[in-house]
Amino acid sequence: MADFEMLPTQIKKNAALELQQHEQIRQCFLAGSSLLSPDFVWITSKRVIVFDEKFMGNLPITYPNISCNVLFEDIRSVTLERCIKHRLFGQARIEIHAKRYIYGIDNIKYQEAKQAHQFITEQIRG
Repeated sequence: MADFEMLPTQIKKNAALELQQHEQIRQCFLAGSSLLSPDFVWITSKRVIVFDEKFMGNLPITYPNISCNVLFEDIRSVTLERCIKHRLFGQARIEIHAKRYIYGIDNIKYQEAKQAHQFITEQIRG
């Protein structure tokens, strides 16, 4: 699990802006490419939020981008997948099937993916 306090300042600020009153971060981890542009994944008490940083053209300035922001009540199912690439690197992929979209969170450490899958499944059942 990633420590929320160790994440980039810009990402923490935007996460704080997205959180609603009485919403708590339950899990926080990195996904995607950790070298080029990692995805910052937060599973809160109410939803799943995925941030990444985008560059402004050729400038060395980045801005945060929300690629997934889905409430538990909108999630129909969640799957944990592991293809050969994931098995080689000890990773997994989570697919969140919402009402109109399928959100994929790729290249997550396998243990973190299992915990996230279990937590999301519990939240959408209960």
